[in-house]
Amino acid sequence: MAYNKKPKMILFDVGGTLFDDGPCIPIDGLAQLRPAAINPDITDNTTLALLWDEYMTEITGLKSKSDIPLDMPLSAPIKYVTMKSGLKFDIPMIEQEEIFDRYNSSRKVIDGVPELLYTLHSLSIRTAVISNNAMSGESLALALKRWIPNVRFEFCLTSADILYCKPCKDIFLTASGYANLDPSECWYCGDSFIPDILGSSGVGMTPVLLDTKSNTPFKVCENESTGKYITVNNWNALKEHIENLSE
Repeated sequence: MAYNKKPKMILFDVGGTLFDDGPCIPIDGLAQLRPAAINPDITDNTTLALLWDEYMTEITGLKSKSDIPLDMPLSAPIKYVTMKSGLKFDIPMIEQEEIFDRYNSSRKVIDGVPELLYTLHSLSIRTAVISNNAMSGESLALALKRWIPNVRFEFCLTSADILYCKPCKDIFLTASGYANLDPSECWYCGDSFIPDILGSSGVGMTPVLLDTKSNTPFKVCENESTGKYITVNNWNALKEHIENLSE
């Protein structure tokens, strides 16, 4: 793992890494999505919530033929709920997803994220996103721009885009392939050990774990399953480390 050499690209997880989100409350997102329809009075929020629960009770535990967990695109339940209730929209699905996402939980940008991203861009280190997320990459990009206005991620790749979820190696390889980089030239930042650290190390990326409970700002750890990986307890510690790296 190239933790002591400047990477060509750093890819980020979203929830717990860029954002601190509270519990997801679908009814709150649906209640804000309904007024965006051209005929919002055709139904009510309670009906939308019941349709959501009806759908989610039935569609669970999706897996591939080889038992890889799959993610269901958010567009599926949104279309089921809104179309079945008669709602019609003149805005594209990516905007519908972003509205639903914006209001279905509390959210704040994690401390140090804007400063870290600014430093990476100033050092010409490319950035992108890989997320286990029901939103499409395009709608997630809209959300990122809303919450981090000066964000300049090259692309967002979500599990909903290709169905495969982290830690499946394919989602990481898809991202590095799209970036035209070898995985060894990339770092991956996340807050969860199995999907983020185990997943990214499995394709040769350098993993970075955000562990806010750690008493040590920056350390290099080693695990039999992952090899070496970086742990930081705040994003400023990673920023300072990267600023001191050689090419």
